[in-house]
Amino acid sequence: MNFLGKNHIGYQASAFGNHVFFGIDPRNNQPFETPFRQASPEEVDEALTKSQEAFETYRLIPIEKRVQFLKAVSEKLKANKETLIHWFCAESGLPQDRAEVEFARSCFQFEFYAKAVETGYALEIKLDAADPDRKPNPKPSLTKLNIPVGPVVVFGASNFPFAYSTLGGDVASALAAGCSVIVKAHAMHPHTSSISAHFILETAKEHDMPDGILCHLLAEDFTVGQQLVQDPRVKAVGFTGSIAGGMALQKLINERKEPISLYAEMGSSNPVTVTKNALEKRASEIGKQISASVLLNAGQFCTSPGLLFVEESANLNAFKEELIQAFSQSELQCMLHPGISKRYFERIEEHAALVDVIYAGKRHGNFIQPTLAETTAANFISNPRIQEEIFGSYLTIVKCSDEVELSMCLQLLEGQLTNSLYAEAGEINRFLPVLTAKSGRIVYNGVPTGVEVSFAQQHGGPFPSSLNSYFTSVGWDAIKRFQRPVTFQNFPQELISKKVELNENVHFLHFLNGKYE
Repeated sequence: MNFLGKNHIGYQASAFGNHVFFGIDPRNNQPFETPFRQASPEEVDEALTKSQEAFETYRLIPIEKRVQFLKAVSEKLKANKETLIHWFCAESGLPQDRAEVEFARSCFQFEFYAKAVETGYALEIKLDAADPDRKPNPKPSLTKLNIPVGPVVVFGASNFPFAYSTLGGDVASALAAGCSVIVKAHAMHPHTSSISAHFILETAKEHDMPDGILCHLLAEDFTVGQQLVQDPRVKAVGFTGSIAGGMALQKLINERKEPISLYAEMGSSNPVTVTKNALEKRASEIGKQISASVLLNAGQFCTSPGLLFVEESANLNAFKEELIQAFSQSELQCMLHPGISKRYFERIEEHAALVDVIYAGKRHGNFIQPTLAETTAANFISNPRIQEEIFGSYLTIVKCSDEVELSMCLQLLEGQLTNSLYAEAGEINRFLPVLTAKSGRIVYNGVPTGVEVSFAQQHGGPFPSSLNSYFTSVGWDAIKRFQRPVTFQNFPQELISKKVELNENVHFLHFLNGKYE
């Protein structure tokens, strides 16, 4: 693998930068042996040029070829699963079973978005026939559909080395939309990301895709990302990370002459609400589900629950003891990298000044157990910082004396990716108005971890959970982030049909790009 340590400028491996960094094994904080060279400003510029040129070619390629390419990427990944899984585990400290699940999801996403294009769903073709005899003015024919926006920049996420990075949904959906992609790899899993890029590019070359359809840039600091998002050749940005990181990117984009969209998935505490009736009837069942969700992979999910609102009842103390028992008996789990571990410890110290810690999870190096805290509704209402996300296994119970206090707390929530509700059937409607106002996905009698890749999924919510609650980063609709609609008036009738098949889509797109004969 002589490409390791180098940037991928399309099909060309490049390593001219002077800044060198190393991947870190989070289990012992020791560096791996391969040095990685951060992309120089000249390499970033070359990647942008190639990406722009590749887009102009890729957008004209027949849809059948685009679909075949995306499906072939999935097959290429499956054929190289062992190598990818090895580096995923080595660089993240995550267990083999998590790697297997995330790998399967990444392969599926390329197939999934290929299908969205193949069926015509992603094009969203809308036909409105002409009526030349309409009085007093004739009605023109109108056809509306989606076209790709241009080169897209995707920032790799630290907590998903596959599913939200080089093999992730942002890359797959942007390629499906017809865009070229530049990945800014996350510095904490450079092996995983570089090898992933290599296999995508290998597949692209085998399918005669244009040089520059994918570029993969290495960086340890913010300079490469800044150069990318402020370049006029970039037309959209995908980001999964912290609120601070997302807002810093938005500030850079705001300085551009031409505005573009930043699709940023940021912080979420994913509150869980348990009513008094639910707690009295099935406290043990609910406790097992919530503790398992908090424990999952050290809580390093954007959907990990961090707040638990409960109405006080006679068995609340027993419920808390069950959570403490599950946490205290759990094995220590590795955090993704030293930076995340450091920030986690800082945040729980800050939080301890605002709440009562009733179980302080053990820690050893980057390995942690969950921490459990509690506070009153009155304290939660008077201290807005209590609801801020702590990335990692940390749960705060907010005790509410009655439904009035519970409703007051929910009203004060910031925007969330998810809200979960444990309640009896007759109680649901009392909570839905506030929960729908505060989140993009509402889970009934279940936990938020586990985001199904489905055409009906919404993974994005009101600020600050994401920057644009109209869009999702998971599901077929994720493609819409990297498209824009165009209407064509009075175009030749032979291109218009009430039943649009795939081949007609291809002809129609060729015509829009000046290629129809």
